[in-house]
Amino acid sequence: MTALPPSVRVYRPASLLESYVTFYYFVDAIGPLTDFLYPEWGNVRFVISGEWRLAMPDYPSDSHTNDIFGPTDRCGTVHASGGHMIGFGVTPLGWHRLFGDASAMVNGVRPLADELGVPASALGAALGGDADDAAVVSRFDALLSSVFAARPADDAVAVAVDAALRQRPGDVPAFAAAAGVSVRTLHRLCLRVFGFPPKRLLRRQRFLDTLGLIRSAVGQSLSEALDADYTDQPHFYRDFRDFMGMSPRAYFKAGRVLMAQAADAQRLAGVTLSFRLPSPPEPAAS
Repeated sequence: MTALPPSVRVYRPASLLESYVTFYYFVDAIGPLTDFLYPEWGNVRFVISGEWRLAMPDYPSDSHTNDIFGPTDRCGTVHASGGHMIGFGVTPLGWHRLFGDASAMVNGVRPLADELGVPASALGAALGGDADDAAVVSRFDALLSSVFAARPADDAVAVAVDAALRQRPGDVPAFAAAAGVSVRTLHRLCLRVFGFPPKRLLRRQRFLDTLGLIRSAVGQSLSEALDADYTDQPHFYRDFRDFMGMSPRAYFKAGRVLMAQAADAQRLAGVTLSFRLPSPPEPAAS
């Protein structure tokens, strides 16, 4: 009998949260599951049932329940025995307001504890049980709206560098000019807001924009899907090996059953791997 694929459902947050939360996701695995995790922004994940382990160099080896995952620039692997996991992605501005300096958590994981104003164990329990997706989304919206309202207002400089990255500048000097800061200041800000230095950050975003296109492209050649900033396919292949730890051929030969379901769910919800939208908020008046 063919194993049933995992179920992945994706929902957008309330409009006031869209600059801080990428989307909410719900994953149900009927049986054992192994798949990739792409480089991504921060996440908060709750294991409701089953055993789930997210493997990446420097991650602890035990199962991750009610944990915070920092922004990544490498491929990870998810292993599950089956069960239910839910979570939400956090944009750089959201991370900056919720958890502070992103560079302290790059490619890292730590227990959530009570950083959302509710003990993580109690929050995980409230999200499980008989709660359906709509109820959990409503709880997330209410909780996160309350948490962000209690945090200091957006840092105007962080908003400016966030907006500049969404334009995908061609190089570091252009990035600094778009943000209205010096190259040296940009380096410091990028580490604090995104976790990565400017040059690495721009390469990462170029790669993710292309990966978002080719991971579900049908009837389109790789050369047609490549970002215009790639000079040729070997240029992209080098980035692919750097960020994913494998060749594109190995990636496409793998099953990617979870990531295929995730791509479909994100497309239906109107969200992508790209970081160009939504626009960041206006900084609060001082």
